[in-house]
Amino acid sequence: MQTPDLETVEMVRVALQEVISAREHGAQAVPYFAPTDIGMLSPDERQKESKVEEETDYGNRVRAGIHMTLSAAVAALEVAEALMKDFATVDPKDRKRELVRCSLNARVARDAAGEAAAVLSGQQAPKSDAMVEIKRLKTALFQRFGIGE
Repeated sequence: MQTPDLETVEMVRVALQEVISAREHGAQAVPYFAPTDIGMLSPDERQKESKVEEETDYGNRVRAGIHMTLSAAVAALEVAEALMKDFATVDPKDRKRELVRCSLNARVARDAAGEAAAVLSGQQAPKSDAMVEIKRLKTALFQRFGIGE
C-alpha cells in the first residue's frame, strides 16, 4: 500500500542513490607515495612532506566516510521501505521469516555504518582503487627514473 510516508522514504532513497552514483569516482582513496629519500630531505622538506601525507589521509577518510555513510543510509532506508510496503499484507505464517529477512538487511546497514565509523576514527584505512595506484606508481616511476609511460 502506497502512503505519503512510503513515497517520501522511496524518494529519499532514490535521491541518495543518485548522490552516491554521482560521487562514485571520487570515493576511492588517493594513494600517497612517500619519497624514497625522505631521510635526505631537509627538516622543512620533511615537514612539508608530512603535511602532504596528513592531507592525503584526511581527504581519503572524508571521501570514504561520505560514501560509506550514504551507503549505510540507503541500506537502512531499504529496510524501512520494505517494512512500510509489504508488512500490511504479509501472510501471518510468513511474518517471522520476513522480519528475519529485514533484520539481516538492517544488520548490513549497521555494519556499513560501523565500517564508516572505523574509517573516520582512523581504526581502519579507506580502501583504495588498485588501478589508480598502479597509474600513479607508473607516473612516479617515469618522473623519477624515466621508466614506463
